[in-house]
Amino acid sequence: MTHNVAYVLLLFVPTEPTTAETSANPGPKDQGKARHGRLLGLVRKIIDYGRDLVATLQRQNAPTPAPNLARRFGTFNLVLIVARISRGLLLAAGLEARLVRTPPGSMAPRSNPNRPANPRPARRPRPPLSEEDAALLRALPSAEDIAERIRHRPAGAVIVEICRDLGIGSSHPLWREISDAIVEFNGNLVRVLNIWLAQASAFLAASSGASLASPDCGAPLTAGTGPP
Repeated sequence: MTHNVAYVLLLFVPTEPTTAETSANPGPKDQGKARHGRLLGLVRKIIDYGRDLVATLQRQNAPTPAPNLARRFGTFNLVLIVARISRGLLLAAGLEARLVRTPPGSMAPRSNPNRPANPRPARRPRPPLSEEDAALLRALPSAEDIAERIRHRPAGAVIVEICRDLGIGSSHPLWREISDAIVEFNGNLVRVLNIWLAQASAFLAASSGASLASPDCGAPLTAGTGPP
């Protein structure tokens, strides 16, 4: 693992154990506060998971990711995986900060589907994945960039991006809780499915390319054999 990768990983490893947050048990008349508390608690669980993933990569100190990890990210490029994890943790930290600042009850859950929805401003088209990854490898977004990026986005949509960057899939222990939050806070599970399909396709392409490049099936895969 390169020095730069190790440095990025160190940024997200807590120097001392985090203490469990004390959560109130809201009454039936305080549903908004209860929803807010559950969402904040979930985001903090996801951050803990991301930090554990960073610690695992540090302990392994391998030049390439294990196949099961590469499958979750759609690439064997460890530097790119680390960059995505780093961005996912920045997104999660930004969402946590927003929730802490936001009064309980103001994070609106999914509205009644029978009511006319307010028109949303047009979103800037997302660049192709290869361009997005190239920009990410050049430089991580700043905390200010992250705050601006998620400022007006539903919490559920931000969680979808966090799951993409941390390689969280349907087999993850938190997935039931995560999927419920995505739906409740105006995210899109179809977007999650599209991400999984794209990652699976990229992993197959990367695996095929690596196999063709090395006739020895037992030889380790080289770094940088991710999707084009």
